[in-house]
Amino acid sequence: MTAQQEEGATDARERLIEEFGHVMQEFQRSADTLDQRVADKLGLNRTDLRCLELLFSPTPLSPGELAAKAGLTTGGVTTAIDRLERSGYAARVRDTADRRRVTVEPTEKGYAMVAEIFAPIAQEGADYLRTLDVATLAQMTEFLRFATNQQYEHATQLAQET
Repeated sequence: MTAQQEEGATDARERLIEEFGHVMQEFQRSADTLDQRVADKLGLNRTDLRCLELLFSPTPLSPGELAAKAGLTTGGVTTAIDRLERSGYAARVRDTADRRRVTVEPTEKGYAMVAEIFAPIAQEGADYLRTLDVATLAQMTEFLRFATNQQYEHATQLAQET
């Protein structure tokens, strides 16, 4: 490869990196818009929706664990859980193994909401991803892990500055 070809390839790479950054910003805005529309449809505020989304983790969360994951105080998460219970999307459940422990779990109405709103989005995404080769999927997964960790690290730094 000649020096001119290498310079052209570098310029093309830098343009793609810049374009990728713009596309990521637009993706973040689109996710924010979707979250707001979902919250509106469900009659929730964004904090309550974030808490509800966190309840779909593989293991049930205690109110304290939910507060930590959502970045809320214990009082703030109590208010959010109360609103989610009143809306019928979540319920406090006493742990059968340790009666002192309470978890917060999605209700059937919560699961139905996820199926109605998010299942088509997930299916469309999976259909698209199936068109990609394994190496591309691996690179995309690696990038998303990097970007997720980067966002959390910078959020933690900002929280420590306040």
